[in-house]
Amino acid sequence: MTMNAASNIEKALKELNRKVAPLWPLTHFVAVNPFAGFSDQRFGRVAAYLKRIQDSDLLMPRAWYGALYEAGDIGMHDIRVAVAGASKDVKKTFEISGLKLNETTLVERLGKPEMDEIPYFESCAFSIYLDRREGSHWQHVLREEVAKWCAAYDDAGQSSWKFPWQGESLYDGWKAAAVLDRNAELQGIEGFRQQVALLPDDCDAAIEEAIQLLGVPGERLETMLYQLLLTLPGWSGHLRYKDREHELRGGEGTLLKELLAILLNYERILFQNHASDKDCMLGWKRALDEDWQAINVAEVDLELVERLVWQAALENVFESRLSNEIRPSAPTSVDRPDVQAVFCIDVRSEVFRRALEATELPVQTLGFAGFFGLPINHKVPMFGKSQARCPVILAPPLQTAQRAGDLAVPEMESFIFESIDARESARAEKRYKEGAASCFTFVETFGLGYLVKLIKASFGLGKSAEKDAELPGFLELPDLQASTDLAQGILKGLGLNKTFAKVILLCGHGCETQNNPYASGLDCGACGGHAGDANARIAAALLNRVDVRAELAKRGAIVPADTRFIGGLHNTTTDEVTLFDTEGAEAGVIKNLRKALKAAGAQTALERSLKLDLSGSSEHILAGVQARSQDWSQVRPEWGLAGNAAFVVAPRPWTAGADLQGRAFLHDYDAANDPEAAVLEQIVGGPLVVTSWINLQYYASSVDNTHFGSGHKSIHNVVGGVGVAIGNESDLRPGLAWQSVHDGNKLVHQPLRLHVCIAAEPEVLDGILSRQQHVRELVENGWVHLIAMGADGRLWAKRGATGAWLERKETGVEV
Repeated sequence: MTMNAASNIEKALKELNRKVAPLWPLTHFVAVNPFAGFSDQRFGRVAAYLKRIQDSDLLMPRAWYGALYEAGDIGMHDIRVAVAGASKDVKKTFEISGLKLNETTLVERLGKPEMDEIPYFESCAFSIYLDRREGSHWQHVLREEVAKWCAAYDDAGQSSWKFPWQGESLYDGWKAAAVLDRNAELQGIEGFRQQVALLPDDCDAAIEEAIQLLGVPGERLETMLYQLLLTLPGWSGHLRYKDREHELRGGEGTLLKELLAILLNYERILFQNHASDKDCMLGWKRALDEDWQAINVAEVDLELVERLVWQAALENVFESRLSNEIRPSAPTSVDRPDVQAVFCIDVRSEVFRRALEATELPVQTLGFAGFFGLPINHKVPMFGKSQARCPVILAPPLQTAQRAGDLAVPEMESFIFESIDARESARAEKRYKEGAASCFTFVETFGLGYLVKLIKASFGLGKSAEKDAELPGFLELPDLQASTDLAQGILKGLGLNKTFAKVILLCGHGCETQNNPYASGLDCGACGGHAGDANARIAAALLNRVDVRAELAKRGAIVPADTRFIGGLHNTTTDEVTLFDTEGAEAGVIKNLRKALKAAGAQTALERSLKLDLSGSSEHILAGVQARSQDWSQVRPEWGLAGNAAFVVAPRPWTAGADLQGRAFLHDYDAANDPEAAVLEQIVGGPLVVTSWINLQYYASSVDNTHFGSGHKSIHNVVGGVGVAIGNESDLRPGLAWQSVHDGNKLVHQPLRLHVCIAAEPEVLDGILSRQQHVRELVENGWVHLIAMGADGRLWAKRGATGAWLERKETGVEV
């Protein structure tokens, strides 16, 4: 292996770490941008590239857009706007095809049959080449084998029989197991165990030797290795997640590289078994060359460009409605409200905030990232490892814990006993059900007793306990100086500097569902796929501390003595809100707050019921919403963040009169309180990135659920406790279930790229983007739309690919 070849491999491995999107485990599943590694490339170019190497789609079929046009959901004006702003590359594609780009051409071509003009080339592996050549099924065999070892190695407690080499590296564990396992030989790979024993013990050496043996050209290397990992996209993503966690904390992750070495070793052994077939070897070399030339084509085909224009037209429809809904208004002086209620920026909070503001309670609502500025690693006694309750782009620096000291000793002992007893009883039952000797007699022995449990679960009988409601206190906070810094950051981020209500509610959110592997995906993304109650309660406790308030006063942040911060948790499945630690707050205000929250929850549930196919009286609908949270057979307990399409960073009065239909993330921001744009830069570098991740995962799971979603919930199988597979498939599924975006008849999540509308001047945003390269790439390459509304709301200008700010009439589509 030459130094140049080794350098090419090192460069390719670095690119793979960037391109493979991480997949979080089920315990704290969060939405992730599956295209994060492509943000430095144009949206349209990536669409063409992924079609060639993965056969995946980034756009809906042309007929889908045509149906929207026929229904009047896309108007001729919207098409004109998209056409008017088309780039030179878009126009050139039409000219090459002998067509003129205009609205007439686009509409006329709706009746033409759709042609898949971008070929899919998959000669990334010798096994795939053999399958194409001989009609064999080697790729399936190898894929099943590698996934089997990944599941065994990464099992998080689901399996009753442990993989003996979990303490070793993935590569070492696989090698130790593979030299003993006969399955590969039974599948037809001759001499497999003997050849595994001769493989290098070092995974880097194994990668180099396999690449050299397979004869992969240097210019083809990165794409081939990426395609090879895409044969197991779920396991690749999950191992990349684990590597990323190490890297965020200053370590080095090698799991993805080890997986690649294992995949290459299988290909190598299969190749060696066919090395004597000269025709086969020549065909392999020819396939590598021909497929590479086809993949490396620069042009984007006509049909794809058409769909890009239609997508831009559809997004113009939404942008037009959004610009009409946001009504900038001058700040007005208001009396001190009884309550200020701070909710997560989550789109589900938009509905609840509107409902709460419509009650008789004198209340001001605010939107803030749901971890409330506290990046914590939170430990709950007796419940496993600490949980990172902060956005996944952060490594939490603060260690917090639920303290035993906040419970009376007998209570704590009882709690520990009950927790251990319940956990061990569940494990014992699981072992009995799955044991080799007892699994067949389980139903006969316990069937009737289990029937009661099933009936209760089927009809939503029995209420599960509220999360952490019985465990009131927590914190091991840092020293006074650090605590004050945290408190000041929270107040500054919220824009609280003059008016403080008597009660300030910090309301996190979480879901309540049964038999739902993806339940954590309905929890708070800002809290790393956990409920936000711990963050809310810790932040409230911090802001109530007398010593912290005294230090804040020295810094000019004076919180009135009669202001009390409290924590809360919004159950997004039932729309009930639980309040925590209300001691010390004015009793009358708390009473009125509870009443208003109940009314707002009922109104929110009624609004959500329109998408849940519930009808009848208000009481019947509310009961139906409640029952969904306890129904183990319910595939749509709630719609989560489906429909998200906008992120509005502006004063609440600008959107207070708008019905944004639960489609907008709302973050309060007033440029007048942020003269140096320091708070805004934090929003752009943090919440904007997180919301774009959420948006693009919902987008991808809608346009191509086969490649970017997780398929039908009814045939999900949990694998190793870390992910789901479809039926007896071996790979993990990387995205959202079909039921999370589709109601059985139509898409509930309309795939639109995120519209980020910020109450700031273009030059301020330009300055921030000059320091936030990743965000600038998202904007300029068409992954999100950035709109500057001006500090006073007088503008509506979108940032284009060149960095220019374009008025509405100038915006369009680029490849």
